[in-house]
Amino acid sequence: EGLERRREKVGRKKFLIVLLVLGTWLLASVTGPEGGAAEPELTQVIYVTVSKACGCTLDRCQAGDLVVETAFAGARQGLLKRLDYSTDKETARQYIKKYRLTMPPSLIFLDAQGNLLWRTEGDLDYDTVLEKLRQFGT
Repeated sequence: EGLERRREKVGRKKFLIVLLVLGTWLLASVTGPEGGAAEPELTQVIYVTVSKACGCTLDRCQAGDLVVETAFAGARQGLLKRLDYSTDKETARQYIKKYRLTMPPSLIFLDAQGNLLWRTEGDLDYDTVLEKLRQFGT
């Protein structure tokens, strides 16, 4: 009976050591060199809109156009890729399918590998877009 208890105790210690090592590895993989959380780098923003639609959708897209034009002026302009579903359906469909976009206008933030960092659809809020741009260091 004493031997069995010692084996359980050793087993628990090994388990805790493995957990500690895994936890340390995971923490190192998501933190930067200073030890703080590393924010993924924003490398591209895709804006999917329509220029031909029913009244309410067109109004929403025109309002979104204004938000995007204002938020992506100057140095940020290089991040933006604008797709008009009305004139470039095939390209827009690729993004709609891949990122499961459901409503225009849609704004998606991507890293260098095309991973989705953030998205918003429908009514675009200028302050929220600016906050997200600041969050990703742009």
